[in-house]
Amino acid sequence: MKHTLSIATLAFLMLPPLSAQGTESSSAEAALDALTVTGTRVPTDLSRAPMIVDVIDRNDPTLSTASRVEDVLSQQPGLHVAGQGRRSGQTLSLRGFGRNGVLVRLDGVRQDISTGHIGNFFVDPALLREVQVARGALSSLYGSNAMGGVVSFDTVDAADLLRPGESRGARFSIGGATASDELGVTLSLFGRRDTSRGEVDGLVAIGRSESGDIRRAGGDEAPDDARLHSLLAKGGWEPVPTQRLFVSWQHYDEDATQPANPQQLGFDASNPLRDRSVTSDNLQLGHRWQPTAATDMTSRLTLSRQAIDEPAANRTLERLGAQSDGYHVFDHGWLSQTLAFGVEVEQARQVPDGMANGFPRADIDTQAFYLDNTLTVGHFVADGGSGEFDLGLGARYDRYDAEGRESRSSTEDRVSPRVRLAWRPTERLMLYSGYAEAFRAPGLSELYASERHFAGFCPSPFFCFPDNFWVPNPDLQPETSRTHESGFSWRAGDWGLRAAYFDTRADDFIDTAVDIIAGTTQATNVNRAQLWGFDARLEWQPSTLPSLRAFAGLAEVSGKDRDNDAPLGQLTPLEGTLGADLAITGHDVVLGWRARFAESFDKRDSDDALPGYGLHDLQLAWQITPSLDTSMRLRNVADKVWYRPDGSLGDGRSLFATLNLQW
Repeated sequence: MKHTLSIATLAFLMLPPLSAQGTESSSAEAALDALTVTGTRVPTDLSRAPMIVDVIDRNDPTLSTASRVEDVLSQQPGLHVAGQGRRSGQTLSLRGFGRNGVLVRLDGVRQDISTGHIGNFFVDPALLREVQVARGALSSLYGSNAMGGVVSFDTVDAADLLRPGESRGARFSIGGATASDELGVTLSLFGRRDTSRGEVDGLVAIGRSESGDIRRAGGDEAPDDARLHSLLAKGGWEPVPTQRLFVSWQHYDEDATQPANPQQLGFDASNPLRDRSVTSDNLQLGHRWQPTAATDMTSRLTLSRQAIDEPAANRTLERLGAQSDGYHVFDHGWLSQTLAFGVEVEQARQVPDGMANGFPRADIDTQAFYLDNTLTVGHFVADGGSGEFDLGLGARYDRYDAEGRESRSSTEDRVSPRVRLAWRPTERLMLYSGYAEAFRAPGLSELYASERHFAGFCPSPFFCFPDNFWVPNPDLQPETSRTHESGFSWRAGDWGLRAAYFDTRADDFIDTAVDIIAGTTQATNVNRAQLWGFDARLEWQPSTLPSLRAFAGLAEVSGKDRDNDAPLGQLTPLEGTLGADLAITGHDVVLGWRARFAESFDKRDSDDALPGYGLHDLQLAWQITPSLDTSMRLRNVADKVWYRPDGSLGDGRSLFATLNLQW
């Protein structure tokens, strides 16, 4: 089904006439309020967080027009989405770590199904309120997989859509993308009401989209025929202002015809087209207690289920968990103290059916608790002191018990410490340095897979290789890392700058050893790696022209095997991003430009070099009336051919457009 003409027509109708009138746009002038930062678990200003954190909110056309995670994260330097644009092939790499070293969370629930070349998380961007990307070793707060960082997706609430003075509303969105011939709609109903027993609120959002083959850079196409249904239902009750009960259900259901390996561009006899159904459900029941602004405690029961259904094979990951997280700020006069703490218990179970390959029947139980303490003392130099000092000490204990077929079991525990010191001589300057350890527990497939990997073959009439079978390895050790990171944050007048340098030593990388002659495949601990690089962010908002905001980002990741100096890890060439937003006063229009640049780099596992690139995007956000708004984004304007560090072809030119009507 082709939608290109209808999307282009829709986009043309969305363009603002020069005579349009409206109120002054506030999106470019909004001040940054304190928010709960993924990397600290406490509310803080990003300029005070001792790390590099990027936030993408729903007012940014990058998110508001996106239909895939690739569309949301494409502007993040050093962060890459593997695959060829298909939703079921999306995996992330960050700071040298691939899919298993980057933790993905959806409304606080871990997303990490692992099966072949299929992606490990599934989310409809139309339902998102915000995305946070926290870089660095964060196992001291989040446990396994948080070696390169944490990417948190948070869905929209009723409060995000209700306008001032409103108690209920509805929102209808229609949009799509030309590169994938996609057209989709989302209907949201939301409201809140004061009752004699407290305030109640709720939201229901239903989405549907259809898409076809995905056009990549230069005109190549990735075959795909997909239909996505999504649902978000949320409700809350505040019997008193200090307490809130909430429940939510996020549902994702995609039916697609695509190559067996969705991360490859095309298909052939070894990678045929097949029908694939992917469903993901995340259910939560929780309670939040906030007696004062200095204290917060949120507890929740979570149930998640991810299922991948293909001809003669079905793979399901079920996860049941309970967690409680909180923080408390003590004021001792000369000393302030911020405690972040939490406890988690969880059971995850893999359930294969039919001829599911590399996905054994197994389960893993996890128990964890963490405590992070930040002490702040001193006075700024201008107040007669030697500066304000932060000392942060934190650690998390994780224990996991895994069990597979024939009672093969694996039990490990891990303590992940973190220490950091920050110095602020003035309110506008912060220098920091820290050390953190992180780990990644082996996956159930890596521990217990035992079925056939692939069929044998005969390279000549006189000799044949046998069928190849997975060999379990319940003695597999966790991957571990030790990271030193130093950086600074500086603000002066119209300028702001954040930068950090990191050096990571990682041990016991989990690799897959394939012995064709013996007919075996087994996960083993092999490599010792060193990963190093930097991240930097620059912002400029001139006081003489407050409607203008400009920014830049820079990142690079290098890595090597410490035993033989061979390149190792998900490396990233020197990458830069530039952008600017201009609010047109009196038209309620924000025009934006984004650019991405990268040096040439060596293709992974090859002597070939991939060329550098320079890409440009244009975007527009327009509040047409108080009830009608639109966002548009033209990605890769010149349709430049470019490649991701893993060698996959990058995204091509595409027009994204979304029209929203709220009443």
